Amino acid sequence: MEFRVLGPLSICDGECHKTPTAPKQRQLLSLLALNANHVVSVTQILEEIWEYRPPSSAVAAVHTYVMQLRRALDGARRGPGRKPGRLQTHEQGYQLKLGSGELDLDRYEQQVRAARATLEAGEYAEAVEQLRAAEMMWTGPMLVDVPTGPWLRAAIEVVERDRLDVVHQRLRAELHLGRHHEVLGELTSLVHRYGTHEGLVEHLMLALYRSGRQADALMAYHRLRARLREELDTRPSERLQHLHAHILSGHPRLEPPSSSSVRGRLSLDLLAERPAASSRGSVRSGGLVRI
Repeated sequence: MEFRVLGPLSICDGECHKTPTAPKQRQLLSLLALNANHVVSVTQILEEIWEYRPPSSAVAAVHTYVMQLRRALDGARRGPGRKPGRLQTHEQGYQLKLGSGELDLDRYEQQVRAARATLEAGEYAEAVEQLRAAEMMWTGPMLVDVPTGPWLRAAIEVVERDRLDVVHQRLRAELHLGRHHEVLGELTSLVHRYGTHEGLVEHLMLALYRSGRQADALMAYHRLRARLREELDTRPSERLQHLHAHILSGHPRLEPPSSSSVRGRLSLDLLAERPAASSRGSVRSGGLVRI
């Protein structure tokens, strides 16, 4: 069986789709799936579904949702003498049992870990392919069609933040390989969406400069500076200020790396020491996502 949360919620068993249609069932199943093989307490379920204001009938309603989910997930396989189903009852809550690779988020995190190890080893072209493969696993915003309470919102925020970090690392590697023309359009779109993300603006400035658009690279910096001042009452980092100065002076080390130096240094080593590729494992800890 395959559980998909990197986009719309989807549960498939071969050609058979088992995704519940009722909103609260979808919400409960999403919470259990993100904490697969860990017990989710009834208290946490109540907080998630009713935002800390459960009605008097809430516990009974949860029991009903669980019964309906069991029927959807296990079907005719449930009965006397059968092994325990996927959705198991514990003293304090419920646990969804998933096997290795059944949850797309687990496969995604495994792919990202492998890519970051490749990046750390200096194999930038291979790392780019691995990171792109991880990005292709997404089919839309996480659980876009599921109502969310505090626990799911926290989980989605953590995973989506890591998703953006994956894109940022892949673009850094692409620039290291001299692919500024290829990523310029993507960077422009991302900076339009995440206008105060300094790492993306840094990449855009470098890609513009390498594409012969020095004035546009400087304008990207000034737009960032204005937004940081207006929205966050802060200023660009020292790293960005150094890049701005190097673009003004046309520093020769801003030029694309030659093929012989691709493994030698990151494109922006002149600005700071090479940042180690993230060694994060799963973005989840102990089942429930920690903010």
